[in-house]
Amino acid sequence: MRGHDLFRYAAVAALVACYVTIILGGNVIASDSGLGCPSWPACNGSFTPLPAVSGASAVEWSHRVSAFFLAVVIVILSALALAYERRRPVLLKLSLFSLVLVVGLALLGGAVVDSSLNLALVLLHFALATILFGILLILVLLSNLRSLSRRWVNWAVQAGEEREADPYALAEADPSDDGAARPGSSPGPEG
Repeated sequence: MRGHDLFRYAAVAALVACYVTIILGGNVIASDSGLGCPSWPACNGSFTPLPAVSGASAVEWSHRVSAFFLAVVIVILSALALAYERRRPVLLKLSLFSLVLVVGLALLGGAVVDSSLNLALVLLHFALATILFGILLILVLLSNLRSLSRRWVNWAVQAGEEREADPYALAEADPSDDGAARPGSSPGPEG
């Protein structure tokens, strides 16, 4: 297996892990389990509280375990980027930025718990997690760009060019449009 393929798989794994972590984080908020583990990074004084985990602690602990696996996958992703994606600097930079972001999210998660769920910190934590998800999604798309249908790539380029000329053109762009004139459409400026 080629290094780029490993990177692509790691990017998909990181995206899925991020999605699961965000869903579990939402479950923590929705179930009011944010202080199920009142200390950080340990939970109820232990790093492996499995026998004592129940209720709110189980919900909070599942989010922390998921976040740990997300961090591990992003460390692997960044290592693969350093090893195999130096010729594609955007992939390397986004991978390393995702590593910085996941470390920041972990520390911010600790601050959220230590502050007894300060709303501003909770919202910042969620916003940064959403940004991380977006970055990972872009990484997945860019790392798989070679396998995209040429038609979709041409459409994206065309939509980007039209967007420069008309900010609303992207909303009107159609990937099945072959560029041919349509009855009732004007190929040039209105006279």
